[in-house]
Amino acid sequence: MFKSLSKKIAIDLGSSKIRIVMISDLKNDVWELSPVDFRAKVLEEDACIARRKDNHKLLAIGKEALAMKGRLDSFAEIIFPFAKSRILDQEAGAILMKELLKKVFKGLVFNPIVMVTTAASATILDRKILSQFFYELGFSRVNLIAAPLAAAIGAGVPVADTSGTLFLQMGSSGAQFSAIALGSLLFNEDSDFGGDRLNEEIIGHLALAENFAISLESAEILKKNVLSLIPSQRSQVITGKTINGASPMELKIKSSDLDSIADYFKLEYESLINALLTKIPPDLVADVLQKGLLLSGGLAKIHGLEDFLITRFSLPVALLDAPDLLASMGTVAMLKNIDLFSESLAFDA
Repeated sequence: MFKSLSKKIAIDLGSSKIRIVMISDLKNDVWELSPVDFRAKVLEEDACIARRKDNHKLLAIGKEALAMKGRLDSFAEIIFPFAKSRILDQEAGAILMKELLKKVFKGLVFNPIVMVTTAASATILDRKILSQFFYELGFSRVNLIAAPLAAAIGAGVPVADTSGTLFLQMGSSGAQFSAIALGSLLFNEDSDFGGDRLNEEIIGHLALAENFAISLESAEILKKNVLSLIPSQRSQVITGKTINGASPMELKIKSSDLDSIADYFKLEYESLINALLTKIPPDLVADVLQKGLLLSGGLAKIHGLEDFLITRFSLPVALLDAPDLLASMGTVAMLKNIDLFSESLAFDA
């Protein structure tokens, strides 16, 4: 499948997005690059394929496949093969990854090496199956690293220190709240309430409250541009239709219209953070009070999150730059300096 010399690639394997970076494309360390420069080196695709239901013929992958959602006939389907480091559809996952790797390698490659992010909650069996999956794709060496640890490295956090850091990694499939020290995730709590769930809640809420049916794309727009965890005047006009009929309509949605969803989200994350804080020993609590809480992942950009957490937990809170790229950046840094990092950090080889 591969043609050229041995190559190393870093893969941030998300449930809704996959980001791949060829190590040879980066001459500098990731911390020396601006987010714009780093993003230009990343192949990012929606983590899905569109295929026929009857014969599994591939129709499209990535963005092109996702654009078909809601527009396909009853004989076709959209498949997201990965979820929180689990392979839900082996066939679809292999097809998706092979197509993406063709774009990255652009020819034959001998003995390619890969480092892949995993969910912090991934079990030993999950990691074993995921590792075997990439070996079967043709990689000669597969390394796995927990996404929160990778993101912390990408942010330049000294994760090998004895003093602890609180790290909240938020993505489409959920959140991983971790206490990181000594190169490992010492404590971790996990929630399934992520960006995908928020989209579903927005769609369901508008159906019940406004008799208004909207697309997943419109829900994504409302999540990014209107939903707020603090009082806000943000609003957006959305096109949809009535639930019980075919009448198209436009509706102006304000932040206050989504307050019940924001409250639900806040309650979920309060419970997540409290669950981890009760586990942390006193010495780590002192570190946390000094360093605060770091936010990473695409969902960390939700409006008002920093202010809400600061008010609720009386902790310093910082949204890191380019939060959606940090796991990719950390994975690249690990792979470029694998011999150095292997002495002090926890990852599966």
